[in-house]
Amino acid sequence: MHPKHVLAIGAHPGDVEFYAGATLSEMARKGASVTILVCTDGARGFGAEEDLASVRRGEAERAAEALSAEQVVFLGYPDGQLEATEPVRRAIVKEVRRRRPELILTHDPTNLWRKVNDAMRLGHSDNRAAGVATLDAIHPRAELRSYYPELTARGFSPWMVREVWFFDTAEPDHFVDTSPTRANKRSALAFHVSQLPRRLFEETDAEEHSVQAERGFPAEAFRRLILF
Repeated sequence: MHPKHVLAIGAHPGDVEFYAGATLSEMARKGASVTILVCTDGARGFGAEEDLASVRRGEAERAAEALSAEQVVFLGYPDGQLEATEPVRRAIVKEVRRRRPELILTHDPTNLWRKVNDAMRLGHSDNRAAGVATLDAIHPRAELRSYYPELTARGFSPWMVREVWFFDTAEPDHFVDTSPTRANKRSALAFHVSQLPRRLFEETDAEEHSVQAERGFPAEAFRRLILF
C-alpha cells in the first residue's frame, strides 16, 4: 500500500516512534503525508523533570521531524488515565476527518501481553484505550454525518479509512523491513532524552530481533485490517 495520507495514533509521546518509526519514515520518504496523534501528556514517564509533560511534548515534536512527519497533534489527556470516552473519540474523529488518511496505525486494543524473544511484555492500559477509541472513531463515527454535526458544519466532513495497522500486537501478520530507514527511527528515539534513549534502543532492537528470528529479517510487526 502506498497511501497519500497516514495518521499514526499513540497513547504516549514516543509510542509511535518506538513501534512504527521506521515504517512511517519509509512512507514519508515515498511521498506520504504523515501525522502523529499523541493521546496523553506522558507525565508518568521515566523522566524526573519538574514539568515532564512539557519536556516530552518537545521531544515528540523533534522526533517527528526526524521521521519527516508533517505534524504532531497532542490531545493532552492524563497519562495512566486514558479511557475510550466520547470526548476522546470525538477528538480522534476530528483528526481523521481533517487529515483524511487512507491508513491509520495504532495500538492493538486486544493486547494484554505478548512475547518478545524469551520474555513476556505486558500491555499498557492507555495503549489498549487508545486502540479502542481509534476503532470507535473510525467506525461508525468518522463515517457518518449523524455523529458530531458541529464538526461537519466546520468543514470536517465524514471520511472512510481504508486500512488499519495495529502495532504493539501479539498477533502480527504484516511485517515491514526496518533496514532502509532504521537510522531515521533511531534518530527519532534519540530525541526522547527523558525516556533514556539507550533503554529505547535496547528494547527496539529486541523487538526487531524477535521478528528476525521468525521472519529472517529485522522488521516492525503489525496486525493488518483491510476495511474496503
